[in-house]
Amino acid sequence: MTSPSPTAKRRGPDPLLHAFFDCVPVVDDRPIWEWAAEHITVGEEMSQPGPFDINLHPYAKEPLDVLRNRTGIEVTIQASVQSVKSLIAQVFLAWTIKHRPGPAQWNAQTDDKAKDFAEFRLMPMLERCAPLRYHFPANRHKKRTTTILFNHMFLVVQGAATPSNLQSLSVAIQVNDEVWLYPQGHLEQLRKRTTSFRTSRVILNLSTGAEDGDEADLAWEDSDQRELEVRCPCCRGWFALQWDKDPNRPGGIVWEDSERTRHGDGTWKWRDMRKTVAYECPHCAERMPYSKELQKDLLREWRFTPRNPDAPEDRVGFRWNAMAHMDWRDLVEEWHKAVAAYRRGDASLLKEFRMKRLAQTWGEDSEDFRVEIRRGGYRMGEPWADEGGIDAHGRILGPPFPEGVATIPLRFLTVDVQMDHMWAVVRSWAANGSSRLLWWERLPSWEDVETLQERFGVHRGLVFVDAGYASYEVYRQCAARGWIALVGDGRPTFVHRRRGGTAPAHRFYSPRQKIVLGRGQSCFLHRWSNLSCKDILARLRRNQDPGQGLTWEVPEDVGEEYARQMDGERRVKKNNKPVWEQIGNRDQHLWDAEAMQCVAAVMLKLVGRDAMADPEAPGTEDSKRNAEIG
Repeated sequence: MTSPSPTAKRRGPDPLLHAFFDCVPVVDDRPIWEWAAEHITVGEEMSQPGPFDINLHPYAKEPLDVLRNRTGIEVTIQASVQSVKSLIAQVFLAWTIKHRPGPAQWNAQTDDKAKDFAEFRLMPMLERCAPLRYHFPANRHKKRTTTILFNHMFLVVQGAATPSNLQSLSVAIQVNDEVWLYPQGHLEQLRKRTTSFRTSRVILNLSTGAEDGDEADLAWEDSDQRELEVRCPCCRGWFALQWDKDPNRPGGIVWEDSERTRHGDGTWKWRDMRKTVAYECPHCAERMPYSKELQKDLLREWRFTPRNPDAPEDRVGFRWNAMAHMDWRDLVEEWHKAVAAYRRGDASLLKEFRMKRLAQTWGEDSEDFRVEIRRGGYRMGEPWADEGGIDAHGRILGPPFPEGVATIPLRFLTVDVQMDHMWAVVRSWAANGSSRLLWWERLPSWEDVETLQERFGVHRGLVFVDAGYASYEVYRQCAARGWIALVGDGRPTFVHRRRGGTAPAHRFYSPRQKIVLGRGQSCFLHRWSNLSCKDILARLRRNQDPGQGLTWEVPEDVGEEYARQMDGERRVKKNNKPVWEQIGNRDQHLWDAEAMQCVAAVMLKLVGRDAMADPEAPGTEDSKRNAEIG
């Protein structure tokens, strides 16, 4: 045999041979999370990049084990934000491509969200996974940003909000991400894409908390509802990490509420209060002060306990909240700020906390639209000793006012305009955001509105007129008298740009818009969120107890017409979105006028989340407007 020439070029392994052996099915009995520790690398888009480490979130083991060992199932994970929901799905999908291939689909909220997720998170992770290397197509046209035609299956990443994406494709593996954001009915249509693989399919639904009655909520209710539990290091009893504490029994998150943790005016000493945050065992009542070490120790022993054992066998659910991975002290501080905003009528922060931190279902009591109006101990037109004032610098003051400081009454006149008459409301406001109805009346003319303004001494910059009907005439009257025009809008918030490159603010009213009528006439217009501001009104009017937050008072002689119109609308859901709608043919003009009172109060930071924030820096639009009023 002739020996090879010493100068012959040594050949490496044949790539085709590697590809052949890599594609041959090999039985891998390891759990998914153990396989992922060897083959999955988490990118810089995650808070802790590097090799996949199940020890960072040990409770992810059971969902991955269920996804590996069972088919013909639908798994729903309801968990807090940034708690590895999507990472679980990404790891499962990578394992599936290698060990259980089949047509797959990842559904994000919209096509744009899907494209961003695929480009920056999913595809880079799959490309870094060595066992998948030879499954990628050699033809570059078969690998696009949101679609990969692998050599043995396909993967499509798309938006659930696009109707055309709900049709045509049949898939065996389906991941539905952030289901609570899907349009109503779209999850059910996506499920139908798996019908051809009924016995071998795997559907994985991911969501934070849901809104009452939406498809994410129903998916969780249909599952066996496995709640994460940990073990008390003292008594060895099992318990779920619950937030709310029953005052009549032990258990839940606790903190000290005393002179040590509060200032003289009742506000929190955040630094001192944070030091007292602890968890109370529901079995032995032992209080465990927060530390990162305690949090890790609690998660050394964990289990998921089904709360709905009668659920169908193919419906599995897992839930955990932010207490499993976030600093409890940060959560307590966030909670108090959300509750403070809620007591000022703005529930948006509390809703976010419940849904995104606690992974709970949020309900707005949509059927509780009838509110008993309790009359206060005063009569229409009587002055209010607690009424606030605005000084020449636009600052809101409470009585007693400093000697020698000129103020104008903190009163708003709001007007709902109809074809041949108007409904007007005058309400007095305290500096803390509580309020008292002074007067309401049906008026036939603009002159009567001006007379009412003068009678109650309402500054012209605090008169707000609805411009949704007869807009030009409203603009003309506002321009002549210095009033402010308002128009209700379907948007939940409006963007307010800030100076200095800081992040924009999202508020329930729009920036000021100048309406030019010609001949030197102009007025200012603000649009306002019908949903958000009426939500504030609905919450404020429920409370007449100062101990429970801001009060909303009406006089004892307010009249039945006022009470009837205040029940003229109710909160309902349409196309999975909440709206306020008229009930039958009931009049709701005074309800609209009171809603505009809330708009004005939000603009002056008397109620809502901005009422809890630091005042705007001098020179911003709101501070300028308050100075003009002053």
